[in-house]
Amino acid sequence: MLLVVGLLGAGPRIGYAQRQYNAWYFGTASALQFLPGRYWPQVVPNSVMDSFESCTSLADSTTGALLLYSNGERVWDRTHQPMPNSFPLGGNASASEGALALFAPGQPNLVYLFTTDAKESSAKNSLRYSVVDLRLRNGFGDVSQRNQPLPLPGNTLATEHLAAIRQPNGRDYWILVHGLNNNSFYAYALTPTGVAAQPVVSAVGPVFSGLGIAETGEFRFSPSGQQVVTTRLLGGLDVFDFDPLAGRVSNAVNLFTHPAVPAGYFPGRVFGAEFSADGTLLYADERGSLVRYDLLAGSPAAVLRSKRLLAPEASFRGLTGSYRRGPNGRIYIAVLGATALPVIDSCNSVNAAYVRVAAQTLAGTVLPVGRQPGSQYCLPNIPGRSASRGGSTGSIEEGFVVVTTPGCAGQPTQLAVQLRDPGRQGIQQVQWTIGNAASPTLLSGQRVAPVFSRSGTQPVYVVVIFNDGTRQAQRLQLQVPPLATVQLQASTRQLACGEASVALTAVGSTTGRYTWADDSTSLPQRVVSQAGTYRVRFLSQGGCLATDSITISPLAPGTCLVPNIITPNGDQLNQRFVLAGYPLKYWSLTVYNRWGRAVYTNPLYANEWDAEGQPAGVYYYLLQHPQTGTKLRGWVEVMR
Repeated sequence: MLLVVGLLGAGPRIGYAQRQYNAWYFGTASALQFLPGRYWPQVVPNSVMDSFESCTSLADSTTGALLLYSNGERVWDRTHQPMPNSFPLGGNASASEGALALFAPGQPNLVYLFTTDAKESSAKNSLRYSVVDLRLRNGFGDVSQRNQPLPLPGNTLATEHLAAIRQPNGRDYWILVHGLNNNSFYAYALTPTGVAAQPVVSAVGPVFSGLGIAETGEFRFSPSGQQVVTTRLLGGLDVFDFDPLAGRVSNAVNLFTHPAVPAGYFPGRVFGAEFSADGTLLYADERGSLVRYDLLAGSPAAVLRSKRLLAPEASFRGLTGSYRRGPNGRIYIAVLGATALPVIDSCNSVNAAYVRVAAQTLAGTVLPVGRQPGSQYCLPNIPGRSASRGGSTGSIEEGFVVVTTPGCAGQPTQLAVQLRDPGRQGIQQVQWTIGNAASPTLLSGQRVAPVFSRSGTQPVYVVVIFNDGTRQAQRLQLQVPPLATVQLQASTRQLACGEASVALTAVGSTTGRYTWADDSTSLPQRVVSQAGTYRVRFLSQGGCLATDSITISPLAPGTCLVPNIITPNGDQLNQRFVLAGYPLKYWSLTVYNRWGRAVYTNPLYANEWDAEGQPAGVYYYLLQHPQTGTKLRGWVEVMR
């Protein structure tokens, strides 16, 4: 289990760039509008929806102006009128995450509205979707496709859990649900072509069993999209790794398992959970109390030990429901029957986070006598965003960057932390965990130089504590290349008689770039014609450097001699046509008499010709090198 996202930020960062989820409509006649530059949202007294748990709303991505909202049973337009063709959607207002609105990928005039059913209806409608066309009814929109079943494999029913996350391409989504009475997550891809018929199935973690125990709860994605937390009403709290590229869930870590409770003992449940805006902390409901886990504590056991009680159950004056992080980075908590929301402030701080009870009022909408606005258990269902295309609600700004100077296997790799956000007033401490979890190397300091004995992927986890007390972490996967080698080879180590050049070949241990000392070429092969020492530099594709050199020796004066006279008279002196200094069986020899007729031919001459059978006189020779094409011509006199 990673227990930390790929990038964990610190400090409040208010992100309003994508404003389609800045208009919150939820609960009973409750609505908040988040506005740029304002830390507190504005109460909007115009909602006509009444929902116990299920709610979602969607706004214009540029202006933040409301477009529609839903409780999973019907849809209201921006003028708060029900869309004529919106009932029944197939969802249930009592499903904990029973509705979710998303713009269709690549089609801003279409909205997908996903719904799940509730335990009160035995979850019989399971997962469904409808499509809203915003162009209908003169731009007020209406449902063009309604109540379309999206069957889970094996006719499995879906629990009330429903979440979505933007894929790293910045366009498509994963729609995530869970099966009832099994341990399987189902991730459906939503692309410009529609909803995938077959989901990515991940069987991991506890079984979501029993309508009263596991049917109700929430999914929340971390800001990076690499984790998802799940709650089960009378089941527990678990954190999983999530792969936003593949849609797979893995590596379950249980943080809390609800003890056995008497039937009907409702207050002792686990409902809401949410990550801090920087992803370093996890806030959760445990038996009605608010607790916090430090995800930077290290191992799963250390994260469990980091649990801290922030607010007991009694402080909320009612049963708590959904937790939701707003565009301002604060975390809001739904409370049944309350007319104001508790707010977690400074939620990125491990020491300074605190709860404002009843901080965000919902008063404003005029209702019949005896009724008042309230969240019930409901806060709007909002998708997450994977880190490849920016942060999620409460966007993250990197406070530091890790600069790496690659080292090869067996050589130091330079790692350094550099501050990117001056607002954090400098770096106080840097802690590194390098290598596998079984036997990690622990280092500290802004600059470290670990040595990896083996090539391949090496995990690095770094936690930075800033001078302002905030923290940020990054998890890196370093690719350590193998040690590079290069060998310089030559066709001969010494200039040979009659050969004008020597072929040099550099052989690297892998693909890479070659540089010769005289910058003559970047190719691994070259031909030289002079004696001397030749050097090559090899830079592997992984960035590893190796060098080699080779020396070509010159010929001593008088080494290469072709005779111009032979005396084959039987005295064993100067009997043959001997090429002094020339390698044997490299040259072809043809000898001609004075009339131009070939009297001797040998393709691999080895100093054998003694003019046998030929009279004394002058002869002409032609020596040819078959590889270089070099030709040597001359004459030789035969004296007997």
